[in-house]
Amino acid sequence: MGSWKDGRPKQLKKVVYALNDTKLKQVVEAHEDRGWSRASDNKEYGYGLGCLMVWNKQ
Repeated sequence: MGSWKDGRPKQLKKVVYALNDTKLKQVVEAHEDRGWSRASDNKEYGYGLGCLMVWNKQ
């Protein structure tokens, strides 16, 4: 009997955040250059803004 996780690769996820929209854009671009891709829109996160990123390089 298998697990419900069988056949699913693990997906790395992280929330990147900044205090304003300009800085968040810079952080997202830096992560995209390293192989991360955006998985959500900008949303309020703590005292600033954040978005979800997932790792897509293989």
